Amino acid sequence: MEYDVVTLENNKDYIIFEALVYENNKYLILSNKEDNKDIVLRKVVEKDGKEYLNKLDNEKEFAEVMAFYAEKDKKEEENK
Repeated sequence: MEYDVVTLENNKDYIIFEALVYENNKYLILSNKEDNKDIVLRKVVEKDGKEYLNKLDNEKEFAEVMAFYAEKDKKEEENK
């Protein structure tokens, strides 16, 4: 199986686990390629035609996006 992988600022490779759009913003849930317990959330920001992955500085934004993901995942499971 092939995965999309990105290298973050810590020079570690992360697999793109899930891409989400929440309130007109794109987010990626990433899992460390070497340690699947290391999960991070990044916001995709476009600047000068290129996409960058930014850390979330706001705990409220993090909580909202993760709640949105949990609800989305729950609905997908119910529809199986």
